[in-house]
Amino acid sequence: MVAPDRPGLFYRVAGTLALHGLAVRSAVAASEDGMAVEVFEVEPAFGLGTDGDRLGNDVERALDGQLPLEAKLAERARAYSGARRAASAHPAEARVLVDNEASETATVIEVRAPDGVGVLYRITRALAECDLDVRTAKVSTLGHEVVDAFYVTDAEGSKVTDAEHLGEVERAVLAELVHRE
Repeated sequence: MVAPDRPGLFYRVAGTLALHGLAVRSAVAASEDGMAVEVFEVEPAFGLGTDGDRLGNDVERALDGQLPLEAKLAERARAYSGARRAASAHPAEARVLVDNEASETATVIEVRAPDGVGVLYRITRALAECDLDVRTAKVSTLGHEVVDAFYVTDAEGSKVTDAEHLGEVERAVLAELVHRE
């Protein structure tokens, strides 16, 4: 996906992929000079195929705010709540780690959590709602667990250094993960 960068671009694309039954196994996103490039490696989550034209149309609708992703993903999660998924004897516990030393230009937010319908959407939506811009993302699903790193900046394009804001970011991401597992 290549598009003019704007707040919420990543979560809207991730949500649309989840809506179409595609599990994101890995993703890399970068933003520079007003353009975003997002590469998603996906596979059908429940053995279903997807219609590429319909997916493209829904991405456009999501970007235009005409596709109610939250409601539709909640319906999908309910519909597949009993479906068999890979499980672990020790389910991953959701956690958020913040690092302001790993990058000179961005705050790194690492999220580890159990995998599920729309997890990447929920994480990146929480970041966007905290007024953070995802400059780069490295997303991986390892069996039953997601391990995602987001290089984020604030609205002015700077690292997030305010401890209170960082605490709110952590709470927002965990709330999305813990209350919807």
